[in-house]
Amino acid sequence: MANQEEITQYNILQSLENGEQPSQRQLSSQLGINVASINFALKKLTKRGFVKMLGANPRRMQYILTPKGIAEKTQLAYKFFDRNFHFYKAVRKDVEDKIGSIQFNDKKRVALYGVTDLMELAYLVIQDKELELVAIVDDEAKIRIFGYHVVGTEEINNYSPNFLLLTKELDTEKVKQIPDCIKVVDIRI
Repeated sequence: MANQEEITQYNILQSLENGEQPSQRQLSSQLGINVASINFALKKLTKRGFVKMLGANPRRMQYILTPKGIAEKTQLAYKFFDRNFHFYKAVRKDVEDKIGSIQFNDKKRVALYGVTDLMELAYLVIQDKELELVAIVDDEAKIRIFGYHVVGTEEINNYSPNFLLLTKELDTEKVKQIPDCIKVVDIRI
């Protein structure tokens, strides 16, 4: 995982690259970090040649991103992406293994419960496994995702799934309302 110092540096470089010229206090407020930590990070970025300070008055100091700073921001972004991509692949493999362990036989109609990041991964795995996604179900999020209108558990019968794959916790009272012909499988990690 990225350490907090790298994240702070990246966020400062990002703010400066966007053309903003925030004060230390504004950066502190924007990033949710105390002013002393922002000051420390800016001094370190300046010393390394990533940021140039303009002005003599500390209260009106302006910070400019240097070409070297742009390159550093790109490097930090790549490191974050690389770390997160490895994490993504590990989580996806866990989801694939969980779905792969389900005995579908000839019953390939599935519904997903829970509009979550895990649901998005499960959606991708379902596409690869040639299962038929018939509904996305969630009692709190009434939105449209992947071309599906998210429906409540009370509507699940209208879609006749063989399986309801849980990507978030389903209240035990709601589980009791799911017909016995629909097998509920928890695929949460």
